[in-house]
Amino acid sequence: MFIQQSAVSDHPRNVWPSLFGGALALFVAMGVSRFAYTPILPLMQEETHFSSAMAGYLASSNYLGYLFGAFVAGFVSWLHRHRQFAFRCSLCLCIATTGCMAVTSQTWLWLIVRLLSGLSSAVVFVMVSSIVMDELARHNRQALSGVVYGGVGLGIAVTGALVPAINHAFAWQGTWLGMMVLSICLGIPAMECIRVPRTAANGQPTEAISHAVANKRLFSWLIVAYGCEGLGYIITATFLVDMASSQPALHKFAPYLWVVAGMAAMPSCLFGSMLARRFGDVQILVVAYLLQAVGVLLPVVTPNAFAGCAGAILFGGTFMGITASWISIGSTMSTYKSFDSKIK
Repeated sequence: MFIQQSAVSDHPRNVWPSLFGGALALFVAMGVSRFAYTPILPLMQEETHFSSAMAGYLASSNYLGYLFGAFVAGFVSWLHRHRQFAFRCSLCLCIATTGCMAVTSQTWLWLIVRLLSGLSSAVVFVMVSSIVMDELARHNRQALSGVVYGGVGLGIAVTGALVPAINHAFAWQGTWLGMMVLSICLGIPAMECIRVPRTAANGQPTEAISHAVANKRLFSWLIVAYGCEGLGYIITATFLVDMASSQPALHKFAPYLWVVAGMAAMPSCLFGSMLARRFGDVQILVVAYLLQAVGVLLPVVTPNAFAGCAGAILFGGTFMGITASWISIGSTMSTYKSFDSKIK
């Protein structure tokens, strides 16, 4: 991190409840509401026989909702003035849309449900990041942010492990309902643990800001690069299990590849943060992009169990780390601009 912020809380308290609640919230919003579709998709197709084109439309509906939700969460000031309320309502919508996938077989209703699921998961992600990062900044514990984002990987790993077992007993509808029950059990403590700090962090730049980060032109390129990252990883993130199931050499291992990806994602943000402090955010991003590209291509070029597992590790170990690094750079630029406007 290029910016150091001092703790200004008049009433210090342990940051771990916020970290725990944030991790649980992202488990529900991202690991379940957004990404449980990945291991459940081939099960739904096997039972309902909808086409691969429809599977793509459902995924695209979720992405469109996520894009819209991210813009809404970023630019609607009312939501930031009522972050805790927005977070709780969005998390409830994540839980509700997860269960709604089981109550109908109408594809047009699924499209609406996946759209709302994407929108609500984006708002939860932005609000949780904002609330928890503020709390960490108040206590000068920003290095622990990777714990929060590890909740996404944990959610992916747990859902990947549970889906085959639940499906065996209750079919795909029961699997969605089981995911909803799991989300309720984890969502309640998440809501209780996450509280908006009464005082905001008043950080001041105490170190020279990296020219690479402060350079607006480079920052624009970073935004483009992050967009390309989304285009590159989202196909794997959505269809990994389905694609692996279609490969004879990977068919038996397909459900477990998603578990491997989640386990690799859990510690990636912490490791990525440590490496970024040592080598710089931009340098680590470049390496992560290259590793992710290899991870996406590896099981395609060499369709066997080893390549599939290695690809899942490389993919899981980079996609959340890249997101966390991008948030770090964006926060740094935002703080820099705010401080710059005050001294002019």
